[in-house]
Amino acid sequence: MKAALNRQMTKPEEGDEDYEERRGNFKERPELEKLVNLLKGNTGVIFTNGDLSEIKKVIDSEAREAPAKVGAIAPDDVSIKAGPTGLDPKQTAFFQTLNI
Repeated sequence: MKAALNRQMTKPEEGDEDYEERRGNFKERPELEKLVNLLKGNTGVIFTNGDLSEIKKVIDSEAREAPAKVGAIAPDDVSIKAGPTGLDPKQTAFFQTLNI
């Protein structure tokens, strides 16, 4: 998405592969820079003319939980009681990788 927006903001120059195609349509679009600056990491963008509440329902119905990542901060306090892991001592490298 970022690459496509940056391309739209870059004035076509002779020698570009698509110079002939873009030179007639090019228009300065400084407002796109604001959008490019908001796109960080894995960002999804949805364009619609439809009802936003309906779209939100669809997105919420498709959401699924993701496993925790190293260094992530939990939104709530998490307490785990001490006890057996059920893993063989050779398998505890998994916990060491997570710094647990």
